[in-house]
Amino acid sequence: MAAEQLSLGRIQLWSWLLLLGLAGAGWWLYSLLMARSVLIGGMIAGVSFLLLKRDLTNLLNRGPLAAVKVRFFIKYYARLALVGCLLFVLVKYRAVDVVGLLVGLSTVLASIVINTAVAVKKTYFCKSQKV
Repeated sequence: MAAEQLSLGRIQLWSWLLLLGLAGAGWWLYSLLMARSVLIGGMIAGVSFLLLKRDLTNLLNRGPLAAVKVRFFIKYYARLALVGCLLFVLVKYRAVDVVGLLVGLSTVLASIVINTAVAVKKTYFCKSQKV
């Protein structure tokens, strides 16, 4: 599988485009609260994915892995706790629609699945015929 077929930048792009499409559909089909909830969930997932990408890139580009691994895990679990607290507050005070929030949170996963399916299709099903 070529690097240009499945890249983190392409996954991020699809994630943001999918988020905008789902938020628009939520507003058009349901309500402004649903659209806002999808946007909030997608922004939380997108920003978390962006920060994770940055931290993993730094982890792999630095010196000895053992020296920077502890710092990476501390940042990872701190970010996970922050996201968990943020989601708890949003749901507890009913600032968002829970279904919309879950749809928004799933945009990164959906974009990974879409990009993987496209890359598999290009790799295995669109091979040129040799004559």
